[in-house]
Amino acid sequence: MVDALRRARRLLTPDGLLLDLHPTASNETVEVGDRVTGFVDAGAALRRHSAASHAVEAAVFEELFSIAATRAFDFLTYGDSIEELRDYILENWRDTTLAADTVERTRAALAGAPGVRPRVREHVQVTVLR
Repeated sequence: MVDALRRARRLLTPDGLLLDLHPTASNETVEVGDRVTGFVDAGAALRRHSAASHAVEAAVFEELFSIAATRAFDFLTYGDSIEELRDYILENWRDTTLAADTVERTRAALAGAPGVRPRVREHVQVTVLR
């Protein structure tokens, strides 16, 4: 990962910026309204996300870049149903699933919350590198 940042640095103009955007190494939650109904089974994703953060730290330590700004935010992915959300995650997220008990708890929570859509909350960090 640090090698990729070295290559990116060579491509930037002297006053250029590089944006690093990736989920943090925290568990994504499945939610109905303000209620957490379970967690995403992220497989090796937490290790990948942690490795990405460490690569940025290493690039700054090696003085390849300096940090111009950092922001953390929540990224929400909604589905019209828990099945749609589960299928989207299976099709689009690497090695990631929703456990059957999370799907059941979410389905039960949705039954008591008409008009509310299920969602997944990811914690994401963006770092502007100079």
